[in-house]
Amino acid sequence: MYQIEITDRQSQLSLDLIPLKQIAETLFIAEQVKSANVSLVFVENDEIHQINRDYLQHDYPTDVISFLLKERQSIDSGESQGFPRGRDQIIEGEVIVSTETAAHESKNYDWSSTEETVLYTIHGLLHLAGYDDLSDSERTIMRRREQDILKLCGMEPPQPDMDEPPGESDPLEQPSQKESHRS
Repeated sequence: MYQIEITDRQSQLSLDLIPLKQIAETLFIAEQVKSANVSLVFVENDEIHQINRDYLQHDYPTDVISFLLKERQSIDSGESQGFPRGRDQIIEGEVIVSTETAAHESKNYDWSSTEETVLYTIHGLLHLAGYDDLSDSERTIMRRREQDILKLCGMEPPQPDMDEPPGESDPLEQPSQKESHRS
């Protein structure tokens, strides 16, 4: 039902890959995803910078990049404002996470580099499931869903201010580390 391949090409963190796979599965179950074939790749800033430049024309390192490899089915407009957006979807994609950015950014929050890496992974997977963060309203929906998934995974992150403008305290919206995705 859910095929999750994990590649670890970084040396910043000692990652336990089994819980990362379980987190992805938990997200897909919560999103009611029909099936998924996803690759999670953990890299350092040099590599994510190169990917960001080559594929998205952004010349800076970032925290997470999501590539949807197969178009999602169209979602009923009534469901698109809420959860779960992954309902009955067949998802094929790749999520690339910078553990170096996670290690750096986690210092600004009350949790570990590994927890920040998990947040970036969830964020990227939510993009594949149909969430976005390009508008204030969509960003609020996505942040709430991130919180829901983190709680399902037994994690209690610092609560972001859902009304605060991007870049002030949101780890995924720092101006120099703004998340990029392609779907």
